[in-house]
Amino acid sequence: MKNTKLDLGKDPILKIFIHYAVPSVLGMLSMSTAQIIDGIFIGRFVGAEGLAAVNLAWPLVMVFSGISLMIGIGGSTLANIARGAEKHRKADNLYTVTMLALAIFSVLVLLLGLSLLRFIPVILGADDSIELLVQNYLRIILLFAPLFMLTFTQDLFIRGDGSPVFPVAMMLAGSVTNIICDWLLVGRLGFDIEGAALATGFSQVIPFVTMQIFLSLKTRWKLIKPVFKIREFARMCYNGVSEFVDETSIGISVYIFNLVLMNRIGASGVAAYSIAAYVGEIFGIIFYGTAQAIHAGVSFNKGAGDARRVRGFRNLAIFTNIGFGLIAFILLQFFRDKAAAVFVNDAEVIALASEISFFYSFALILMGINMTAAMFFTAIDQPTQSAIIALSRSLVMLLIGLFLLPLFLGNTGIWLSFVFAEGVTLILALRFFRRDRI
Repeated sequence: MKNTKLDLGKDPILKIFIHYAVPSVLGMLSMSTAQIIDGIFIGRFVGAEGLAAVNLAWPLVMVFSGISLMIGIGGSTLANIARGAEKHRKADNLYTVTMLALAIFSVLVLLLGLSLLRFIPVILGADDSIELLVQNYLRIILLFAPLFMLTFTQDLFIRGDGSPVFPVAMMLAGSVTNIICDWLLVGRLGFDIEGAALATGFSQVIPFVTMQIFLSLKTRWKLIKPVFKIREFARMCYNGVSEFVDETSIGISVYIFNLVLMNRIGASGVAAYSIAAYVGEIFGIIFYGTAQAIHAGVSFNKGAGDARRVRGFRNLAIFTNIGFGLIAFILLQFFRDKAAAVFVNDAEVIALASEISFFYSFALILMGINMTAAMFFTAIDQPTQSAIIALSRSLVMLLIGLFLLPLFLGNTGIWLSFVFAEGVTLILALRFFRRDRI
């Protein structure tokens, strides 16, 4: 697939979708694959306690990531809309303000996280057996926080300029770096969980440097002297609030899940949950990559006033994700045991991870539709609907299911809460689509 510029307002919708979806899914999968290999190395060389430690640390990472996504997606959406309306000076100012705000925020995250590091593991629910593992993992991840937070937004702006292929190549390079470093630092040198954290951090260096060079030399985006307007920045954050809600609420729900599992099952339950999450992440990444593929096309055509093309992008992504959801369901039904066994040798953990994956597979049928809906409403600058969808599936309905279903179904109710949340959210999304007036 050539790295040619696409005309988001005139080229065929299917052509644009394929040119964005294929690189988007491949890029997200490459990142996901690297994270999964992290998990495999941790499970094999550190043990189930290492997997539990990473899963306990992850909610904090997701909260910081959610704020980064809010600024990045909100800023790129408004900048793309401005460019579609041929307001180029405004678009460049939004680009500049977005990148500057993210840089400042990422440094604050680094300093605050390191200063509170000794207290964080206990707050996250770690017991004495894994407290030090959580602390050692987060200490290194926080050092690379600025790169993580800026790279995703660089990707969005490059895609918004009509060049979807280059970011994927850089993500692949980062993923290869991650895998090589996992093999060297964890597998060969025995750096354990610190090695896995370093591998994850080093994976962001090449994408960050190369994409910033590409933005400066190969795109129409220009860093200018920023004009900071509080109301415009607030609108930017409000527009990206659904992504913040989605990421942060996932972090909160994972945190609560971890507390429940530590109380009811122990560290082995958290480890099994993390394995099921790694397996499910592969499909979630595909759904998100497909949904993200319509972001630039929808926002540009929204700015240009072409409602027919906006709906065309939306419908294509929905039906594509329905197909992926059915494939995910079938694969997990047949191969969930083998997938879990890749991570650990512990028969008890494998059996529990397989059980979780069985119920989670039903939620995957619906998940792609809900992710597409949230991304679509963000792209057409209707963040309230997007936030409600994200909050419903990632937190509110998930926790309602978590607290109610186990009362009647025991531990099985914990795993069915995912299906409950996606089902209720789908009903909300369909109602929003019916009332939508683009």
